[in-house]
Amino acid sequence: MKKRPPIIVVLGHVDHGKSTLLDYIQNTKIVEKEAGGITQKVSAYEIEFKGEKITFIDTPGHEAFSKLRERGAQIADIGILVVAADEGVMPQTIESIEYLRSFNIPFVVAINKIDKPNSNPEKVKKELSENNVIIEEWGGDVPCVNISALKGDGVDDLLEIILIMAEMLDLKYNENKKGEGYILESSKDPKRGILVGAIIVDGKLSIGEYIVTASSYGKIKFLEDSFGKKLEYAFPSKPVLIGGFESLPEPGENFKIVEKDEIEKIKEELEEKESLYRKRIIIPSQEPTGDINIILRGDHLGSLEALSKIFEKISKEINKNIKIIKADLGPITTDDVKFAKESNAILVAFNVKNQKNIYEEIKNLNLKLVESKIIYEIENILKDLVEEKEEKVAKGRLEILGIFSKTATKKTVGGKVLEGKLRLNNRVLIKRGEVIIGRGKIISIEKNKNPVEEVIENDLCGLIIETNIDFELNDIIEVI
Repeated sequence: MKKRPPIIVVLGHVDHGKSTLLDYIQNTKIVEKEAGGITQKVSAYEIEFKGEKITFIDTPGHEAFSKLRERGAQIADIGILVVAADEGVMPQTIESIEYLRSFNIPFVVAINKIDKPNSNPEKVKKELSENNVIIEEWGGDVPCVNISALKGDGVDDLLEIILIMAEMLDLKYNENKKGEGYILESSKDPKRGILVGAIIVDGKLSIGEYIVTASSYGKIKFLEDSFGKKLEYAFPSKPVLIGGFESLPEPGENFKIVEKDEIEKIKEELEEKESLYRKRIIIPSQEPTGDINIILRGDHLGSLEALSKIFEKISKEINKNIKIIKADLGPITTDDVKFAKESNAILVAFNVKNQKNIYEEIKNLNLKLVESKIIYEIENILKDLVEEKEEKVAKGRLEILGIFSKTATKKTVGGKVLEGKLRLNNRVLIKRGEVIIGRGKIISIEKNKNPVEEVIENDLCGLIIETNIDFELNDIIEVI
C-alpha cells in the first residue's frame, strides 16, 4: 500500500470564485477558457504544493448542474466550500453543504473575496452556523480560512489545511491492483473519437488495457494528463483523458480494468441493456407531443442532463409541456433542421460549433434557434422565445414598497396593487423597470394584518413570494 494524493472537490454558489481559486492555485487560465466565467463541466487538475500532490475537481456552480456537483462530491476525499464574503450563504451553498454532509466528506470553508470593500466574513460565519456548519473558531469542527482567490491572500493557508486533513485521513492505494476510478465527463471529438475524462482512485492504469463501465467498454489507446501530456500509465489520484472507449460512458460511473475475456463476457449485457442515463438523455427522433417542442444539441452528456432540467423548470413556470423530441451530442445537422420544420420545434445548441450552411437553412425555413456557450443564457433566451409564442396580458400588477424578511427561497414584502388583482397561488413575473429578472409564486397574502385570498387595485398588502430573487424597492410583481 502506498500513500496517494488527496482528491479535493471545490463547491459553492455560482460566481463565488471557485474557478478563480483554482486558476490562482495552478497558475493556469481556467477562468479565461470558460465561457461566461463559469465552469460548465466537471474537470480535474493536479497541482504540487510543498512537495505534495493534490488533485482538484472543479464543479459547476449553475443550479442546473446539481447532478454533476453531486458526482464530484461522491468522488472526493476532502471538500472546499467557497463562500463569497460579500454575498454570504446562497442556494447552491446550502445544496453543497447537504452533499458534503450526506457523503460524509470532511471539508474546509474558504471565505472568498475578502479584498472587497463590502466583505463581511463574520456575517458568513453566522449564516453558516444557521445551516449547522460550525467553524473551529466558534467551537466547531470545520476549519475556516479567509482568502482572496483573485490576489492569492490566504491560499497557502488553505492548502496547508488540506494537507493536514489528508494526513489525518491516511489515504492509500495498492500499486499492484488493476486500476479503477470514476468517469468525470465524456464527449465526441470529430478527429480523436470518444474522449473520456476520468480520475483514478486505486491501482494502475496503462495503455493497452481493457476498461469497462456499466454502460461502455474499450481498449485504452492513449492516456493524457490534465495538461495534455502523453502518459504510458497513471496512478491515483491522477486525472486523465482516456481514448479508446467504444461508446460514451456515463459521467459519474465507476470504471475498472479487466482482462479481455471478461470484456467478451459482459459485451452481450451491454448490447442488451443501454445505459439508463443515455436512454433518459439521448432521445431519438419521435412524434412531437409537447406544447413546445425542442431539438437539443450539446457538447457533453452532463450538459444535456442539465438543460433537460432547465426545460422541466420552465415548463412548470409557464404551465406548458416543453418536450425534448430529439437530443444528441455534436452540432446541429440538416436532418435536425428538417425535423424542426416538420414538428414546429425550437432548435437549441449548447456549446457546439455549427456549420455555416446550417444557419442559412435555419434562416430560410424561418426556424427558431437558441444558441449559447453559457447555460443561463440558454435559459433566458428560451423563456423569451416561449413568451413570444403567447399573447400575454397582465392580470395584476403590484409595486414593492417594503422588504421585510428573506430566506433563500421565500421573500416577505409589502406593496400596493397598481392595477387588476393578485390571488393566492398566482405565478408572477418579477420586473425591475421593464426587465424581467425572475419568476415566483404568491404563497401568502395579508391585508390589514389578516390573511386574504386576493387583493385588488389600490389595496396595500403584505405578500410572501416563493422565489430565489432578492427584491429591491419599486420592483414590480406582475401576474400574467
